[in-house]
Amino acid sequence: MTTIGFKLGGLLFKQLVKPVAKSVKDQAATRPWLKKLCIQVGDWSNRISLRLTLRLMGHTPTMIKPLAPEKALEYGANFLGEAMVFTSGALVVSVEYTRKYFADKAKSEKKKQQEAAQKEALERRFLNLEGKVEVLLQRQREVDQTLENTRSSIRLYIDTREEALTENKANTTSWWGWNT
Repeated sequence: MTTIGFKLGGLLFKQLVKPVAKSVKDQAATRPWLKKLCIQVGDWSNRISLRLTLRLMGHTPTMIKPLAPEKALEYGANFLGEAMVFTSGALVVSVEYTRKYFADKAKSEKKKQQEAAQKEALERRFLNLEGKVEVLLQRQREVDQTLENTRSSIRLYIDTREEALTENKANTTSWWGWNT
């Protein structure tokens, strides 16, 4: 909503500057300070444009005559009016760019914070899983030790039983009474 508001406000500002620029053009003939300014700006504008034109055509300007005061007043008033309209447009674009820059910067900062939070959550999860893996490895070592102890006990039992059987066999007689 604020983006639309800023854009509409910028359009309104540009539209309000146009009547002000027209008013400056109209009042240029009646106000002495504005008349003097417009004549100076008109002469300056004429000199610059003629110099550029002549140089582009390959000539070197030597002396440029000043314009008639009425013509200079008209050129100067037009130049000032157009400068006001252009400046207002540039100002609106500049404000919009600055607002967009800070909005993007805030959005980027928010995204960085979210990424940092996700990374931190992932790191906590990894540490938790690492702890669980360590517990499982410890349990596996205990089970392996118990299994090895059980194997040793079974081997010992089997060895003892085999010895007992061999002794038993040596001491027993066969069915017919013979020693085997």
